[in-house]
Amino acid sequence: MMDTFFRSLIFFLIFFCSLLDICKSEHEKKNADYNDVGDEGGIEIAGDELNNNSNITVCTRRQNSIMHEIQTATPIQFPFVVALMSQRNEYVCSGSIVSNGIILTAAHCTPTVSYALVNATSDKKDETVIQLHVIKTENFPTYTGGDSPKNVGILFTEKHNNTIASKIRLSNVTDSKNLNEMEALGFGLNAEVGQSKTLQFIGIEKRSRSGDLIQGFFDCIDTKIPTCFRDAGGPVIFDNELIGVITKGQNECTKEITSSYAINKHVVDVLPIYTFKAWLDEQIVKSQEQAKEPLEVYPSKPIFREAVHVMTSTGNVFSFCSSAFAVFQILFISLSFY
Repeated sequence: MMDTFFRSLIFFLIFFCSLLDICKSEHEKKNADYNDVGDEGGIEIAGDELNNNSNITVCTRRQNSIMHEIQTATPIQFPFVVALMSQRNEYVCSGSIVSNGIILTAAHCTPTVSYALVNATSDKKDETVIQLHVIKTENFPTYTGGDSPKNVGILFTEKHNNTIASKIRLSNVTDSKNLNEMEALGFGLNAEVGQSKTLQFIGIEKRSRSGDLIQGFFDCIDTKIPTCFRDAGGPVIFDNELIGVITKGQNECTKEITSSYAINKHVVDVLPIYTFKAWLDEQIVKSQEQAKEPLEVYPSKPIFREAVHVMTSTGNVFSFCSSAFAVFQILFISLSFY
């Protein structure tokens, strides 16, 4: 009888060790997948290898440091950008998380926003998207609507922990002299009516100013991607910091540009951060008194915790491992009575 017991024990030990290897490998794969997604911090430079490939059409410029072409963002690439939605589940504008419970956007967007989609790469809900409800809104004190120059506002949402999103750091730039090329982000920049609005970004150049506003231009000599900016409220970033809010886009798309001529196109109006930063800092300080915990600062990603899982195929493997371990314990106890 003892021989039977020891043979059974050895069998289950071998089985259990194999099971541990499976669980460990799946766990490592899950962590690797999470950390690898969206490592592209921003707009990529068109390298020689890309330009020499005749099968790839990209926007090429004679002297460019960032890509002047609309590109689609990957999941968690910009974990501070949110899609602002109405009570009727319709897309309104883009926004940026600047503190726990505070979203920055254009003032004209705030009246109809009901909630924000966080971790979203489109204006559609799915199992990976977090929904934050708007508690109240506040616009810049001098904003009066219409063509008011300080077209900026904030949305106060429910507080959340640092596994949900990161925040964008506010730039301390005090003028636009050193701001040349920037990244502008938004949803559905060149989407047609009825199409899903995906998170996109494009390189822009500061060419001129109109009062407080910076005018951002698209500068390209070869692209087949329709180019326009059908969004507002989103961030403009430089060196991983927020330097402004997009107050107005450009709805008319340029369908195709060939290398036979160059084009300079005004695509966005940007209200720079230094025109409203003192007011925004004051709102953030007031809000931080009730904050749950500080958020990671972009380009850092939200903190991953093992206790937070989305049930995917990997999650099912973890459930199987736990269940199998419980069965093993029961069988071991039963065999010990022989």
